[in-house]
Amino acid sequence: MLNNIIDILKQILELLTRMEQGATSGDAAAEEPTPQKQDDDRLYSAKYAAERIGVGERTIYRLTKRGLLPVDSYTLGMRLFRHSDIERCRRFYLGE
Repeated sequence: MLNNIIDILKQILELLTRMEQGATSGDAAAEEPTPQKQDDDRLYSAKYAAERIGVGERTIYRLTKRGLLPVDSYTLGMRLFRHSDIERCRRFYLGE
């Protein structure tokens, strides 16, 4: 029985070593799907942010001024917000 436990522990150690080597070589990062990250990186207008949070566009500018909703970039005079920031602000604003 003790030999079985030792064999299992050796297999676990071997698997962990392979996983660690894969993570340091960059292969693991390339294999992992990242659809959530892609959604978080999308940029949206103040109008979308207002609709998603459930407030008016003027409130979006007030939230921005208070620092509760950071502006990611300005494009053609429009404030653009990251999806993740909009969702975080929505949860905060609605008390979720």
